[in-house]
Amino acid sequence: MGKKQLGIFLVVLGGLCWGVSGTVAQFMFTSTGVSPVWVVGIRLFFGGLILLSLYIMMNHASIFTIWHDHHFRISLIYFSFFGILPSQFSYFMAVNYGNAATATILQLTGPVFIIMYLVLRKIKAPGILDFISIFLALFGSFLLVTSGSITSISLSPLGIFWGLMAGVAAASYTIIPVKLLKNYDAKLVCGWAMLLGSIPFFPYFILCKQPQFTSSLLTEMVVVVLIGTVCAYLFYVSSLEYIRPETTGMLSSIEPLSATILSIIFLGLRMDLVEIIGGLLILMMVLIQSMSDKIIKVFK
Repeated sequence: MGKKQLGIFLVVLGGLCWGVSGTVAQFMFTSTGVSPVWVVGIRLFFGGLILLSLYIMMNHASIFTIWHDHHFRISLIYFSFFGILPSQFSYFMAVNYGNAATATILQLTGPVFIIMYLVLRKIKAPGILDFISIFLALFGSFLLVTSGSITSISLSPLGIFWGLMAGVAAASYTIIPVKLLKNYDAKLVCGWAMLLGSIPFFPYFILCKQPQFTSSLLTEMVVVVLIGTVCAYLFYVSSLEYIRPETTGMLSSIEPLSATILSIIFLGLRMDLVEIIGGLLILMMVLIQSMSDKIIKVFK
């Protein structure tokens, strides 16, 4: 397996993990009524602790080395408070003020913001395959989460605002850690970013009423933290070592597809023809990105 294929494999795995998390979270919100803010704070705090613990056990090194360099220290803080934290918070706010369909579609504008950043910084001009892939990702996701019905989209001003912020945050947590990952292990970078990102939620834990813990809730939270947070971010961020940020961003659209498939298996969801077409468009985008080098050679 080449480096590019490994990167694509990792980001697809990350999307699958997010799909698992989203499916479990949906069940958890409807069955237990826990607050999304509570879930975000818990998953960031324990996700960060687990990743840092794994780093210590597997690397046999100090977790504080990253704080010794001023440049990387600032980058880590940016990654936490302008990447991971807002991506979690803004998505749930978009769902709160709109709906899940609107939030998912607007969050997938992340690759557009990534390409805009690269063009403005004169780092890289997008190619025709990038534009095709973005179209397939956005249109495929639209069909998948709305069944092609425009009426299922909630266009409240706050819903649109938070949805676009989720897209910007998705671009941020894809772009910011690139240099960090060239110098530090992904477990160390993600672990500290999550732990720092959980700090603003501490007052909520102290001042607000906490949910009643049951064996079911604990099991669901273990899945959300381990699979949907630790594994998802670790796979996604690790992919940045092997493929371009804009490619990683586009491939993240595998998440709504994986969530849909898991909902079919575990929640009894049924897909209609339009949703199937949307899923196939997303898979086509993944195929184009995985074979982009070969496609370019054919048409040269």
